Amino acid sequence: MTASPLESVPWVLASGLDAEGWEEAPPSAAFEDGRVAGSTGCNRYTGPYVLDGPSLELGPLAVTLMACLPPRDAVERAYLAALERVAAWRVERGELGLLDASGGELLRFTSATLAGKWVVTAFLRGTGVTSTLPDTEVTLVFAEDGSLVGSGGCNVYRARYTAEGGSIEIAPPFTTRKLCAEPEGVMEQEAAWVGVLPTAARYRLDGGVLHLLSGEGTIVATLARGTG
Repeated sequence: MTASPLESVPWVLASGLDAEGWEEAPPSAAFEDGRVAGSTGCNRYTGPYVLDGPSLELGPLAVTLMACLPPRDAVERAYLAALERVAAWRVERGELGLLDASGGELLRFTSATLAGKWVVTAFLRGTGVTSTLPDTEVTLVFAEDGSLVGSGGCNVYRARYTAEGGSIEIAPPFTTRKLCAEPEGVMEQEAAWVGVLPTAARYRLDGGVLHLLSGEGTIVATLARGTG
């Protein structure tokens, strides 16, 4: 069965919310295998969906219970209220519109982009996901030409990647060969990070947070959108 253009695409909100500050951490949505999941800009949500041609039925949605400070609390309320009214969908020129029962557009999404700088906050080492060492910054910059570059905390590494529809493939990186004695453990962390990157098979974008996932859907790394 051919997938709907709604499905297997990481969507990020582009317009539709009358709530100040939503652009700081845009809500997101991903539709796959009858489940929708995403970020409200603060909490994560998930639930079933049913497609019938242009009709779309969502919910009920389960939402995590992290406290949301202003303005994200208002953004979350407005976003969830809009989702409750969704009755139809359309994809035009690569953008997703979620519509109410009368055909009015409630929310508009664009395909989320990996391009830009990301800062690693945690990644898989051994059997568990652990935070990066204090006083180190591990980065990853995706370019639109399929190349990536970053810092492992000491050395610079480079690789090629392909990404489409929520799937990603990263080639084994090449690194420079500088040795760094401080902070303690930085070289071991760097080797672990460079080694784990090619194990990523999928990705999920939740506003300013990127999750790299294994083929089974477990977390390989969590990264925050960087600047510069």
